[in-house]
Amino acid sequence: MAEQEREKICAFQFKSGKEQVVFGLEHGVFSAIFESIFNQNRKELQVNLGGFDGEKVYLDWLKRPLEIGEKFELKVVRFALSEISMPLERRIVEPPSDDQLLKAYYDQKKELENAGLI
Repeated sequence: MAEQEREKICAFQFKSGKEQVVFGLEHGVFSAIFESIFNQNRKELQVNLGGFDGEKVYLDWLKRPLEIGEKFELKVVRFALSEISMPLERRIVEPPSDDQLLKAYYDQKKELENAGLI
């Protein structure tokens, strides 16, 4: 593999009539999620392009509704980090403390007991 190719990372390229986004991470997880939610409470079609750096930073490159009949292309590509689109949002999420986890456990336990499920 040429030196230039080794400096590139695996990424996704999303193209539609509305935008073009190249997204990916050198380390972590990135994904393209296409949602179709149709139930009593929600009727939505949407695209979510995001990632997680494996530590505590979540990134969103694109999150918007889709339209019926909309066409788009998703391609696996190799790009230099400098060519990756800037995320629209970065969220730092600290892991819950032991006290927060215990509170959530006891709250859920009480809810299940009240419902007669345990």
